[in-house]
Amino acid sequence: MFKSFVTCFAAVLAIGLAGCGDKVPADTSNKPNLADATSQKTVEAAKQVAVQSNLPKANRDTPIDSFVEYNSGNQLMFAYLALNAMPIDYKEVLSRYSMDYARQSDEFKKNDLLTALKPKVDSEVAKAKSQRYVKMFVSNPIEKFDFEKKGFPVSESIWQATNYRYFSDNAEYKIGFTNGEGFRYLKPVSEEDARKIEEMRSKYVPLQMAVYCYLQDADISNKTIKAEIIKITLVDKKGDVLASQ
Repeated sequence: MFKSFVTCFAAVLAIGLAGCGDKVPADTSNKPNLADATSQKTVEAAKQVAVQSNLPKANRDTPIDSFVEYNSGNQLMFAYLALNAMPIDYKEVLSRYSMDYARQSDEFKKNDLLTALKPKVDSEVAKAKSQRYVKMFVSNPIEKFDFEKKGFPVSESIWQATNYRYFSDNAEYKIGFTNGEGFRYLKPVSEEDARKIEEMRSKYVPLQMAVYCYLQDADISNKTIKAEIIKITLVDKKGDVLASQ
């Protein structure tokens, strides 16, 4: 009997302890944890946001017709030199800018060319420093219409942070856009406009996108210019505007 009493008491005690001390663990499956917060991806994203917040911002009231067109890697080079505030390595610059200098094997003649072309380099850098609002044209800039997003996916070289654009005449210098995510989809004003663009795209009609941007800073780690997109415009081969945002 005493044994039965002990057994019952132990059972009651176990139930009581379960009710008082044991709680169902909270569901933390959807909550961030320390590992998530300190992951490399999260840290890099935080750094990117911090860097971008400190970059100079464009004046959105700048007239579009005042933007200078960039169509050469040399323009990107001079803009990079204007933004990075580092001493100019004239030998390196001229090896890309002047074929005569790059090909010259006579060191005296090479030095004469260096002396003669330095003022030209200085002039181009000064001009780039005063012209930070630029536009670039991108060929084949959109993909097929996305009904879920109600827009045309834009070329990754425009919106993706890890992609850059360059020109073949001087591919050493590149440009990347710091706010490209906001221009990931081009959304026409009306369905009629969307249908017209999709028809042209599906028939491989040449289309270009004008990217209007402000040159913010230079990244000396990879010779890249950081730029803020102000506006994108889709145009046909005649230059007629099909959509913009």
